[in-house]
Amino acid sequence: MAIAVALVEPQYHVNVGHVARLMKNFGLRRLYLVDPHYDEVEAVRYATHGKDVLASAKVVTLKQLRKKFDVLVGTTAIKATSRLNVLRESIDPGQMASIMHDASGKDFCIVLGRESSGLKNNELQMCDLVCIIDTKTKYRTMNIAHALALLLYEISKLKPEVAVKKSKKTMDLASQQDIDLLIQYIDRVADLGSFDSHKKPLLDAAVKKMVAKSVPTTKDIMLLVSLLRKSALAIERHRHH
Repeated sequence: MAIAVALVEPQYHVNVGHVARLMKNFGLRRLYLVDPHYDEVEAVRYATHGKDVLASAKVVTLKQLRKKFDVLVGTTAIKATSRLNVLRESIDPGQMASIMHDASGKDFCIVLGRESSGLKNNELQMCDLVCIIDTKTKYRTMNIAHALALLLYEISKLKPEVAVKKSKKTMDLASQQDIDLLIQYIDRVADLGSFDSHKKPLLDAAVKKMVAKSVPTTKDIMLLVSLLRKSALAIERHRHH
């Protein structure tokens, strides 16, 4: 599986250095930084053998990450208190690792938020999945490097099974373009059905999460697109009569 890590507005050189070191521990090389504010020279001191990871880190925007990766995995310490809060509907690290294993042909990026306040709702909305580490206490906020260590450990537990030859089904996994097309037709049917416009972002977010969790093939998505396309045409014909 192809996995990268992104840090949003990292401030502390210690954390950034430790993240690079952790990535080296688990064999990850691609580190992305969104609007970084840390001391680069000091961060190198804490990266140890991960200095090359830090040196090759790229500064990007979250929108660029969205275009680059098949699946963005956001992280949060705040659980959804309402079943209607789709943006913070979360999975645990074990579930995340299983999804990555099943979709080993896809490109994943784990997105870690600000040390002080995490990811904002609009940033979580751009993610396909949201992962939370349940500490079983009232104090759920973890240091980003510590959180990443737990996530990468869960992923590494499944690595021996990933070495098997990829099946045709894995090779035919739905692409981001397929998923975008599905959402486009869902929005079209929603408009024709007078679905509340202010709920459409939540609808799109829910679809992205369901797709990411189920790991569909291109054929699965195209069947749904075909159904929605015909439904939209039927509604439009009915309106014209």
